[in-house]
Amino acid sequence: PSGDGLFLLLDAKTGVPAVLLEEHGYLTDFRTAAAVALTLKYLAPGNAHEALLVGAGALARLTARAMMAQLPLARLTLWNRTPERAGQLARELAQVVETRIAPALESAVRDSRVIVTATASTTPLIMASWVAPGTHVTSVGTGSPEKIELEPALLARADKLVADRVFQTARYGNLRHAIAAGAVTRKQVYAELGDLAAGRRPGRERPDEITVADLTGVGVQDAAIAQAVVDALEL
Repeated sequence: PSGDGLFLLLDAKTGVPAVLLEEHGYLTDFRTAAAVALTLKYLAPGNAHEALLVGAGALARLTARAMMAQLPLARLTLWNRTPERAGQLARELAQVVETRIAPALESAVRDSRVIVTATASTTPLIMASWVAPGTHVTSVGTGSPEKIELEPALLARADKLVADRVFQTARYGNLRHAIAAGAVTRKQVYAELGDLAAGRRPGRERPDEITVADLTGVGVQDAAIAQAVVDALEL
């Protein structure tokens, strides 16, 4: 994984430490991939049989599995700045889905209607002019202020811009850079991901909508994945 970490679970009644999970970033990546699946459930075209995954690291590996679990994918296209790493991931995934390596990112984006970025990029990867009507884009690689995956103009172009938490993405995510560039304001965020899951706001409503999800990770996801592990281990 690109990071390290551990989970310390406290007893809700006493505050006493109960469980220490030394997860080395794996559970964080796992719950992030689960959030990607949630964005696809509510925002991606329902009949999507192909998708583009940008990135080939530890998070991208789990994200690919989440994409396949949520969508009826027949083919997954991969792009990475280091083609060799994309090739390695493609070989791993080829056992469960047809894969191909995109030689150029722009053409891959133009041809895709579902795009997920899971990188550590500090420069925009996906340009607004590349994205066709009817496309959904989820970005999960911007968990610190210097990172950015989507051109600010893409957030401005989106018919629906969704954040996991507006307050946080305005400080750490693509939204931060889009606000700084004057492309959007916080008020232009259509909904938070929880609003879609709770049914407070509808997700994709038209086939021609451009939808964008900007995810930086929220604490409730950590609590949920940690509790799931504790329950599975019967601790």
